[in-house]
Amino acid sequence: MLLQGMRLSQRLHKRHLFASKILTCTTNPAHIRHLHDIRPPASNFNTQESAPIPESPANSPTRPQMAPKPNLKKKNRSLMYSIIGVSIVGLYFWFKSNSRKQKLPLSAQKVWKEAIWQESDKMDFNYKEALRQYIEALDECDRSHVDLLSDDYTRIELKIAEMYEKLNMLEEAQNLYQELLSRFFEALNVPGKVDESERGEVLRKDLRILIKSLEINKDIESGKRKLLQHLLLAQEEILSKSPELKEFFENRKKKLSMVKDINRDPNDDFKTFVSEENIKFDEQGYMILDLEKNSSAWEPFKEEFFIARDLYTAYCLSSKDIAAALSCKITSVEWMVMADMPPGQILLSQANLGSLFYLQAEKLEADLNQLEQKKSKESNQELDMGTYIKAVRFVRKNRDLCLERAQKCYDSVIAFAKRNRKIRFHVKDQLDPSIAQSIALSTYGMGVLSLHEGVLAKAEKLFKDSITMAKETEFNELLAEAEKELEKTTVLKAAKKEGLN
Repeated sequence: MLLQGMRLSQRLHKRHLFASKILTCTTNPAHIRHLHDIRPPASNFNTQESAPIPESPANSPTRPQMAPKPNLKKKNRSLMYSIIGVSIVGLYFWFKSNSRKQKLPLSAQKVWKEAIWQESDKMDFNYKEALRQYIEALDECDRSHVDLLSDDYTRIELKIAEMYEKLNMLEEAQNLYQELLSRFFEALNVPGKVDESERGEVLRKDLRILIKSLEINKDIESGKRKLLQHLLLAQEEILSKSPELKEFFENRKKKLSMVKDINRDPNDDFKTFVSEENIKFDEQGYMILDLEKNSSAWEPFKEEFFIARDLYTAYCLSSKDIAAALSCKITSVEWMVMADMPPGQILLSQANLGSLFYLQAEKLEADLNQLEQKKSKESNQELDMGTYIKAVRFVRKNRDLCLERAQKCYDSVIAFAKRNRKIRFHVKDQLDPSIAQSIALSTYGMGVLSLHEGVLAKAEKLFKDSITMAKETEFNELLAEAEKELEKTTVLKAAKKEGLN
């Protein structure tokens, strides 16, 4: 008891915790689901009297001897005990399944409502007072020994972090996020701490908190480490339930083993994943999920899982580790197909993969230039020509391979759109803009490749097409880039024409 009291005291004096709207994402959080009492209504079975058996008519034939009738009272009592037993078992599982959904103590509820009122426009967004009230609500929860992993407890912590952010106390908010992440990570790693039936929901909450924390993170390397740590935890959970993912890793292991034996590039058999085999249509031509796939192993956190993987890719790019970003994205696209993610997101990821291949090709182009500069600076005696030639060939081969794969990614999206023209007609009906954006991005990407090859007329047309599509879908980031590239192409065309004259 003394130890518990010390821990409670520490928590009451250490209020750095976690942020805002995570538990109000598009997927319904567990805490707003309605709970139903599964206890059966009271039975009146024992109060019913059995009807008397009518006597045989006088002249009726003798009936064959019947087995003695069982004692109804005993039978009723047995049935009653069975019902009570089922009710007790049902209540046990009801309690266990809702152990993370316990209600706030009345004292905490009162303070919670006051805090919400303080941060509203009615009180001129009094975030300082709201913060004080939320901390008090959390103190009340601690005094009532509310489960630290419960939805209600976490929700208060998230509101505290939200107030920290609104008051520009970013360090306090980040400390709070880190404390929450450590708590969830530890709970998921300690056997028996989280019930098997609840692990998916707890993992989803963990990933949402992680994603939210990275919005205010400034340390790239720290962000990468956190992402990797929590993604591996989610990946292990999926691996324990998904035969497809196990097969994926087994095939990858075999492929790497073959590569070592025959000395070839493990990515030589690169293929795209945008095809009618992976993306299905209904009778009206709308893209739909493939209901035949069993993606239950990825539930209920697959959206958060792939958002976190995209963030890891972005962090790799920020640290100029394009190779790691590329490797992560290739795997993500393949896994998105396995997880039966929305078709538009698969298309957009394929287009983004093409852009990553192009970025890698640009980096290799820069490496080639450095090698040539090194050769021009050093004399033939100082330079090992054999090593130099091998290095140039290796870099050039990989650059060409990346350009080829970038084109393959873009082509697969554009060709898929051409083969299934109805998706173009339904673009404005789609709630998910990623379908149209993937086509616009791929068209822009093909324009960049054409410009790289010096085919200016083709590049100009592709840039104009991508600008039109970007405007239609309000894809402003792409619009700005496409307009820049179009301007560059126009200047090059004019210079080329002038040179010919």
